[in-house]
Amino acid sequence: MIWTPLTTIMTVLGIFGLALMLFSATKAYSIVRKSAHASLEEKYLLEKDYYLLSTVVWIILASRIVASGLFWATNESLIALIPGAMCQFGVYQAGSPYSWVDQGIKLFVTIVYGIWLTLDYINRRTKGSPLISSLSRLFILMTPLLLIDTVLDLLFYGSVEAVTVPCCRIVFDQTSAVPCPYCFVFHDAPLFLMVIVCYGLSIAAVVWSLAIRHYLKVGEIEPIGMAAIRRLVTFSLVFAIIGTIALVPAILQVIGAGAFLH
Repeated sequence: MIWTPLTTIMTVLGIFGLALMLFSATKAYSIVRKSAHASLEEKYLLEKDYYLLSTVVWIILASRIVASGLFWATNESLIALIPGAMCQFGVYQAGSPYSWVDQGIKLFVTIVYGIWLTLDYINRRTKGSPLISSLSRLFILMTPLLLIDTVLDLLFYGSVEAVTVPCCRIVFDQTSAVPCPYCFVFHDAPLFLMVIVCYGLSIAAVVWSLAIRHYLKVGEIEPIGMAAIRRLVTFSLVFAIIGTIALVPAILQVIGAGAFLH
């Protein structure tokens, strides 16, 4: 492993998230197991346990958001330390195969996590908290995915060494149909990063609203659920519009640049 301040922070965040997830999974399992046959007093105690679970999950979310932002910054900082690397593509080669899987998992985790937190927000605003059992069960199903995300961070940064990797220009040469995606987005046409983020958030909001519709008939969440769906649809439209507006200068940036820099 190449020890730097950023790789150290990523490792600490990974271990921290792993410990919290294991703690939360045991709480969620206890709630699911007891909720079906719980008395009124026991349901009150389970509700208290659930709100502890919910608080911990929000902390996990915060740590994973920080980790996702640092993921890019850490990879950028490693470019200069890996011989032959000209962009993040070289860093990913040095940390292969964990690096490629890690990147894909992070995108999927964001959408899945958003579903849970959106439903938790609705549950908190609904009388009787009718989604406690469903959300606890959903968290148990999410736990393997979150564990994979955290473990892949640890494996990726634990396996990166200062080995010589081929420059991205060798892989994406003049005959390639597409340029190096990392050079293109982060260096040659950075405005496309805004386009990707905006469209990604727009699609995620649609997925979250569809998840809410699945639970509308549970308890009394329909009024609050429909209000949340309307907000998410508006959110989706706003980011789709921003992404489309940003697409025009992004295309002009590419045209004005002529040939790609990398």
